[in-house]
Amino acid sequence: MSSRATLADVASAVGVSVATVSKVLNDHADVAPGTRRRVQQQLRDSSYRVTGNGRRRSRLEGTIEVEFPGLENPYVVGVLDGILDAARAEHLDVAIGPQVRDNTAVVEPQMMRRSGRIGAIFITVDAATPPVATLIDDGFPTVVVDPVRAGSGATVSIGATNFSGGLSATKHLLALGHRRIAHAAGPSSVDCSQARLAGYQSALGEAGLRADDDLIVPSPFTYAGGRASAARLLDLPERPTAIFAAGDEIALGIMEEARLRSIRIPEDLSIVGFDDTYLASRSAPPLTTVAQPLVEMGRLAVRSLSQLITGDFLGTSHLELSTRLVVRESTAPCPTGR
Repeated sequence: MSSRATLADVASAVGVSVATVSKVLNDHADVAPGTRRRVQQQLRDSSYRVTGNGRRRSRLEGTIEVEFPGLENPYVVGVLDGILDAARAEHLDVAIGPQVRDNTAVVEPQMMRRSGRIGAIFITVDAATPPVATLIDDGFPTVVVDPVRAGSGATVSIGATNFSGGLSATKHLLALGHRRIAHAAGPSSVDCSQARLAGYQSALGEAGLRADDDLIVPSPFTYAGGRASAARLLDLPERPTAIFAAGDEIALGIMEEARLRSIRIPEDLSIVGFDDTYLASRSAPPLTTVAQPLVEMGRLAVRSLSQLITGDFLGTSHLELSTRLVVRESTAPCPTGR
């Protein structure tokens, strides 16, 4: 091994994680004596150079894997922008892994290790099931952005304040005089959907209103799901005057279904989305939505992963960034007499 050996090279030679090598370099106490000796011997054999006083956060060199549902998803595009930006700053290479399908990653944990990856980021996957749960249980540095389910307490995940986002979206509609407010919810099995629904219900409760079960319709986070949700809600004998959608793509599907029925937005129906993807400002009319800091979520995922790799992660297992309501032209006061 040459003097240009990396942490990943040393870790591979000893058969330990990059995080363990970094802990030895930084004199962390939580390394078994035998492992410490083997790592130190390999560092000497490989002529691995440490500058300064030797106690520092080692510069990372290596490739991280990123897996996500697909680039046609505008939410993913926003998060991925942040991941690529932060990876450049950390001098990390990024490999795009197999496409996530039905919220499940398809990577083989052993293949991840054999390929020399030093960490992985998954976007909107179920972290409670293999293979993600297996990687986490094995101690492989892993971060999940907006997990479908967070899994064990060892899962490091990045998300947004979904409850407060649902609360602010519904309060905005209440302030406009709406009382018959529907919710096109995300899938009931998804953590963020449950939190947004809880925020919606809490806002109605604070206003002295009861959430009507007929006005809550679960939907996939898709345009087609929004169309289907809107069809159910707009076919009700007394249709809602406003709909809070759990995602921007759902909201856009609702807007199209309303257009086909000659229901004007926002004059006849107000709509609020969630995410503030690049599509929200380009819809007709521009969509009022709850903004998630998607780019910053991606950046934070990389920073957290880097700290996991080097053994310096001091954060909590779930990190949340603040949401904010962005008011555009898809909401208006409740029509008179409704």
